[in-house]
Parts: sequence; structure tokens; C-alpha cells
Amino acid sequence: YGIIVRLGRKIKGKVQEKQQARETYDDAIASGQSAFLAESERQDIFTVSVGNLPPNTRATVTLTLAMELPTEHDGSVKFNLPSVLTPRYSGPGEQNPTEGVTYLPASAIPYTFQFDMRIEADVDKVESSTHKLQTGTSVDDEGFQVTLVTLAEEHRFDKDLVLTISPCDRHRPHAIVETGSTSEDKPPFLANSAVALNYFPDFSSAEAVSELIFVIDRSGSMSGGFITAAKDTLMLFLKSIPDGCYFNIVGFGSNFEFLFPDSVPYNQIHLDKASQHTVGIQANMGGTVLLQPLQKIFSMPAKEGLPKQVFVLTDGAVSNTHAVISEVKRNIHVARCFAVGIGSGASTELVKGIGTSGHGSSEFIQSGERMQPKVMRMLKRALSPSVSDVHVSWSVPDGVCVIQTPNKVPPVFSGDRLVIYGLVTKGPSGGSHSCSATLKGVVSGNPFQHTVSFSLDSSDLGSPSGSSMAVHQLATKSLIHDLQCEALSKDKERKIAESSVKHGEKAPESKDTLVVQLSIVANVGCDQTAFVAVDESTKEPVEGSMKVRHVPVAVANASALTDGQEYRRLGMFKGKASARGRGGAVFGKKKRAYRLTEERGRIFDSGLNSSAPLPPPAATAPIQGRSTASEQCGASVGGFSGSELMNTCLHVFVSQSSSKSQSPVLQSMLSIVSQQKASGAWRLSSETAQLVNKSMKDIEMGSPFPTPLSETQLSIWTTAVIIVWLELKCEDYIDEWELLADKAKGWLKKQVLPQGVSTEVLLATARKL
Repeated sequence: YGIIVRLGRKIKGKVQEKQQARETYDDAIASGQSAFLAESERQDIFTVSVGNLPPNTRATVTLTLAMELPTEHDGSVKFNLPSVLTPRYSGPGEQNPTEGVTYLPASAIPYTFQFDMRIEADVDKVESSTHKLQTGTSVDDEGFQVTLVTLAEEHRFDKDLVLTISPCDRHRPHAIVETGSTSEDKPPFLANSAVALNYFPDFSSAEAVSELIFVIDRSGSMSGGFITAAKDTLMLFLKSIPDGCYFNIVGFGSNFEFLFPDSVPYNQIHLDKASQHTVGIQANMGGTVLLQPLQKIFSMPAKEGLPKQVFVLTDGAVSNTHAVISEVKRNIHVARCFAVGIGSGASTELVKGIGTSGHGSSEFIQSGERMQPKVMRMLKRALSPSVSDVHVSWSVPDGVCVIQTPNKVPPVFSGDRLVIYGLVTKGPSGGSHSCSATLKGVVSGNPFQHTVSFSLDSSDLGSPSGSSMAVHQLATKSLIHDLQCEALSKDKERKIAESSVKHGEKAPESKDTLVVQLSIVANVGCDQTAFVAVDESTKEPVEGSMKVRHVPVAVANASALTDGQEYRRLGMFKGKASARGRGGAVFGKKKRAYRLTEERGRIFDSGLNSSAPLPPPAATAPIQGRSTASEQCGASVGGFSGSELMNTCLHVFVSQSSSKSQSPVLQSMLSIVSQQKASGAWRLSSETAQLVNKSMKDIEMGSPFPTPLSETQLSIWTTAVIIVWLELKCEDYIDEWELLADKAKGWLKKQVLPQGVSTEVLLATARKL
């Protein structure tokens, strides 16, 4: 929400309508002035242009960002700084936002890096899965504890920088209130307070049956570890589907293919075929075209009484992001959509857009993380009814007007955080300033509610930190999204328009004009505006042609590059960068608004967060730099039955997909998962016994059934043994096997057991074994 340039003096950027900003930039260059332009190519990609920079001049460009940090299932929040920008695939006639970008291998990034985070919130712990950290604490001027975080090792840009912050009392709903601006030239919605409501409800729901469609990216950019992890995840997905569901698998690249012409009932025959199919999946389908397979899925008739739920797993390298999200949004009455972004360069706009617009959820798989737990948690959410009839009820003093955004509250799942903003367009004139907001909804037919109280008394709140108005600006971004998604009534649009201008000024009449007006007055960028900064102190006419220098950005996988995109090492740069955080719009003290700032310098890249001077130019001409930031089994084959062939293939599949870094327990778990039947049962075999470190005789002799055991009894007892083995030996991977273990327990409870033997007795006896 801000750009500041230092050329020996401070130049503050301002937001203008995008075309106007480009003209301002071009006019400045033509007049001999130095100018800087920051444009948003996508919500997660933006470009900084540095124009007419004199030779041997150092410039520092500082961009300030405000954002909501994504929430993990346990209530912790995650900060991720990507190190690479993945090239976007574009089809014929589509504009590619990364076209013309010069790429550099991540291992050869020459920038230096500095990171400092300041968290003003009650924090339980701060961890990183990618870097060693140094943490400390201090006390601010108001007596509140502050957590300080720095890196204890050098950041080499060979992986993302990922931090996980675990707040205290994470399920308690709370409000963050930010006072309005004291400047007289601000419109009502900036002059009054803004509220961020944070809800992280904890509830359990009954399991529901659905039609489940797994859409897996099989483009070339998914090659290597991505496609291997996707296959492991798909196998877990298949084994975890409950009885009564329908399912299908869709692979996509430049084209797409369905495993079954239509979704099929979940049974052993269809599971065998899907398992064999999974073994042979490769990243060999060319480019990344997601729109067409989604259109085909949405056009297929729904199964009566079964909600259609779509899971998209992709590295996010598409260029028609808006078309994909719009298609998901148009078909929300047809299917609920979930999305998983894989790798450092996954498009946050695409993945989050599918999850939000599809009333589902989204997850990202970062460096060093396993894909399986997150996808299985997502499946659990899909198999649990979402909270219906969700709305927020505001209780405010007479005379107070609050505009809520998002206007339509999305579904809430257990393990998801919900952030709702309230912009006060008319404050209290006197008397009580006490307010409350109650989140209401229905879970499995039962009502629930969460209430949070707050005050609008400015003397209790204090003023915003420095010039930051992060809550106001995040609320404005959400308002703009509501407007662009046509989620507001005409009356609400009118109220927003009136609050966006000062008293006596004419309110915007069109939706596009209102979006631009909100962006400008709140100083937040959007796809219709841009930041521009001009140094008006010098006007030296430009003689001759300027030299254009493309600043390289990192790419994680050279095979991901499409035709026409460069991959080469360029000149060496030196410099530094820093990132600072101030807690908490997602969590934090009542008096604080979360803000994350990142200071970036002359060579700017949103993925690298770098600041460095250009090397001395070869000529004395001014330099114009541009840097782009941020997939009939019963027949016999070769003497093997379909099931025997499937088990053989699965053994090979698990062996090949298990990396050297996997623990023996994890490898055993994946092998055991591959042997589970569609019903949820396991059969005893020498391989199964070996995997749980027992002999077949030991397992049979430990049974509570009288000997000799029938085939059914042996299967019942083996299933109980494996459930207990998973519970005792694979506790660290519970998110991955919990659903299939629940299915196995459900199968056990359906079996006819002899007197004195129950499911509980079986499990207790297995624990002794």
C-alpha cells in the first residue's frame, strides 16, 4: 500500500488510475526526470519499472505491504516469502504476465538478504521449517511483550523462507480496532474506525457422502518430486473415500482426460482400476490448461443427493487466472471447489481464488512440506458439512453505521480462520462506545454462535502506528473484491460511494469508477490502478536512446520454462534487503492492527525481496530497468487377477515413490495403506505381517477369536491390528491415515462378532499384541 523512493531525497509514490499512472511515468521520462512505476500484473505478481536513472546513481525503492497471513489447521499462522517466480503457461491468444522475464537459477542468486520480524501479540512459539531462527523478547512503551525474530543462518534463495507463528488462546474470537485518520482531507470511511473480527471456531461435524473429483495437474512443470508427491497423495485420497461416495480422477495439461466417463460408485472394482491408473500417472501432458476440464466437470449432471466436490491440485502456472476463477464462481451452485498450490511459484491468486470463489478452501505446499497431510485435511473438510446460514450480527450504539466486508460470509470449516472487516462510516456522537459482533450459523442442524466485544472509544484505542492504516486498507481491498465480484446490493454500493468522498464532493456513479476511487483514497493498489513516483527536482533532457536492463528473477526448475523465456546467468549484484512485521490483523492485541512491511531496494523483485545497486553501466546513457516480481479390473493379465496385479503395481509404486528421506515407519505406512480394501478392511499376508514387525503366526495366535479362525475372522482381526499399529507407530502422520482408519473402524462395527467380542475388545487385545 505504499512506495517510497530515495535518490538522496525522499520521493513518495501515489496511486493513480493505471493508464494515467503510465502516462505520468512516460511524461516524466520524456522530460528527463527519474520516475518509478509499480503495477499489479496479478494479485500475486507485480512489476516495478525504474526509469531514467542517471549513471552510477543508487536508488532505494521501498514497498510496504499489508496482508492476512494464512492459517494452519491447528490455529497457527504462516508467513511465506517465496524465492522464485514460476513461469506462467498461456494458451493461444492469451496474455502471459511473465513473458519477457529473464530467469536465473535459484542456486545462483547473488543478492544478500536480511530479515527482521517484530510480533506484537501473545505468541506461544515461532518456528521455521526452512531456516534456523533467533528469537527474543522485549517490552514496548505500553508494557506489552514483543517477540523479535531474525535468521540464524544465511538465506541462499534455494528455498522459500517459511515461518509458523503459534498464537496463545487461538480459538478465542477477538477484534482488532484501528482508529481513523486525523487528516482533514480523508473521506468518512478513512476518518472513522475500522474493525477486523477474527474467528477460529472449533467444532466437529458428522461425516457426509459426496461425489468427489480429483483434478491433478500433469503438465511438464509438475515433473520430478511434484508429480511423485501428487501420486502418493492421490493413493491416500482413494483409500480414504467413505462408503457411499462416487468419485473420478481427471488429469490435465494442454488437454485433459477422465479416468471414468462419469463418476462411479466407490467399490473394490473401481478402486482397483483407479489405483492402477495412479501408478502410471506422469507429468507428460504439456502445458497447463485448467479452464476446459473445469467446464466439463461443471457441465456433467450431479448425482442425486450427493454434493459435487472438486479438488484441484496444481503448481498454479496458468495465465488465464481470472477466467478460471470466474468459471468456478459461476458454478458455485453446481460444485464446491478446493485447491492445492504446489511449490514456491504457485499462484496465490489462482489457488486462493478457486478456494474462496468455490466456497471451499485452499492450501499451499511449501519447501520441505509433505503434500499428503494438507490434502487429507482438505478431504476431511469436504466430508464434513460446512456451516450453513453464516452471517454476522453487529450490535453498535445508535447513530453508528458499519459497512461489512466481505458482504457474503464464506463457509466456515473446523480449522479455518474467518476474518470479517467492518468500516465505520459514521462514528458514535457520544454516550456508550461499546459494540459487539456475533458470528451465527448452523452445523449439522444445530445452531452455534461466537461473540466478540470491542470499543470504538478512540482514547482507549490510541492512534495507528506511524502512517499505517493496515486494517482500513485490508478492508478496502476486501470491498474492492466485493464490488468486482458483484457481491453488493445497489443500496450498499451507493453507501460505499458516498463514504469514499469528502462532504460536498460528487460520489462515483459507476462501479469501475468507485473501485478506482477507493484504491486512490485508501492508497491501495488494484488491477485498475498503479503506484507512480516522480523526482521533479531535476529535468535533464534525455539525449540518445536509453538502455533497458532486465533484472533477473529466480526459477526453481529450468524444465518449467516455456518457449521464449530466458534462462541464463546475468551480472552479479550486491545489496541487502529487510522485512519487518508488526502484529496482528489475523491475531494480536486489541489495540494493534497487523502490518507486515517489506523494504526492498533498487533492484526489486517480490519473490526475492532484494535490494541492490546496479553494476556500473557500460555507457553514460540513463538506464531504464524493469523487474517482474512474485493434474474391467476383473480381467486377468499375464496370469494375474486384477486385484493381484493391482497389489503388485502398488508395491512397485510405493517403493519407487519413497524417497531416501522418508522414515521406515512412513514407508511401512504407505505400503499398508496401499493394501486396504475399498470396504476399509485388510487381509492378512506375509507382507502385511512383516510391515507391522510380526509373524503371521504371532498375529493369528494373538486373536481373541477361538481357533481356527475363519477367513472373515482373520480379516477382522488383521484390520484391528493395523488400526492399532497406525495409532501407536504413526502418530506423527495421523492427518494422513485418520480417515481410512475411521473407515476401517466403521467396517468392524458392521461385522457379526461372537458373544464377548466387540470392536473395543478387538482393539484392546491388539494393543497388547
